[in-house]
Amino acid sequence: MEVKIWGVVEGPISIDEVQDDDLEYAPEGSRYFMVCKTEVDGELGDDNFWFEDFDDAYEWKKHFRKSIEPIVVDMPSDGKYN
Repeated sequence: MEVKIWGVVEGPISIDEVQDDDLEYAPEGSRYFMVCKTEVDGELGDDNFWFEDFDDAYEWKKHFRKSIEPIVVDMPSDGKYN
């Protein structure tokens, strides 16, 4: 499934800054997440994206400072992106 990320709403956020209840869906090894404006099959929404490394997450944020083009990712069929 193709997901277009149109911008960063919030983040990167360290998982140490959120309550354990909010981490229920965090992939193993994730240390940071971002809330991003997404498009899936023409539907817009906000979704969490998880990262092991702060710098990897911050690259997305830097992308949208310079460009209005979306970041396009292929999500696995289980819906977990890491």
